[in-house]
Amino acid sequence: MNRLKIGLAGLVISMSCAAWAESEFTVYSGYQSSPHSTVENTNTGKSFYTGWEGKPFSFPIYLGLRYTDWVTDDWGYAVNYAHTKAYSTDLNSSSNTGTSGNSYTRLEFTDGANPVTVIAMRRFTYRSIRPHVGAGIGISVPHVEVTWSGNKTFEYQYGGPVATLLAGFNYPISDKWNLLTEFQMHYMMIDVAITGGRLKTNLITNALNVGVSYRF
Repeated sequence: MNRLKIGLAGLVISMSCAAWAESEFTVYSGYQSSPHSTVENTNTGKSFYTGWEGKPFSFPIYLGLRYTDWVTDDWGYAVNYAHTKAYSTDLNSSSNTGTSGNSYTRLEFTDGANPVTVIAMRRFTYRSIRPHVGAGIGISVPHVEVTWSGNKTFEYQYGGPVATLLAGFNYPISDKWNLLTEFQMHYMMIDVAITGGRLKTNLITNALNVGVSYRF
């Protein structure tokens, strides 16, 4: 009898989890920016401190995609891709001049720093709104666009590890569709090859997102 009770309890739990499980596909965009960071060139052994612009509404625009699997009603995991961008604001300044007068005339990730992360998700219920938070890790695949002292690099590369944090709200508008508002942050440890050396920087991108999700 005890084994029967345990079996029935397990069946109820399994059925409950199956009822909770759902998936979402989300598309989002918004306003994305980046704070200053230090850029190091291993060829010259020099570094300089630069500001960054995100230019989220210039082509190619800032855009994100996310697949979320809600394993229970409250917990899930997501695979997130964000087409974040960064343009140095301090080209040809005295601070970016290396040895023998070497300096940058181009330093940007126009076709994206491109973080791809796996995120643990937690959501809550507040009246008709579903707040959510998440944290995860992954990699970046930046399009490196660097010109310094006539040396040019223009290609996609593996950039390094990424940490992601996000928090936001879902607003159900039907049985299948949600509207989304969200803050999303990526911390990217960029270490890429450039002609004649390597370029390193810890790039942070912050974004205020709006989007739409489809549940299935």
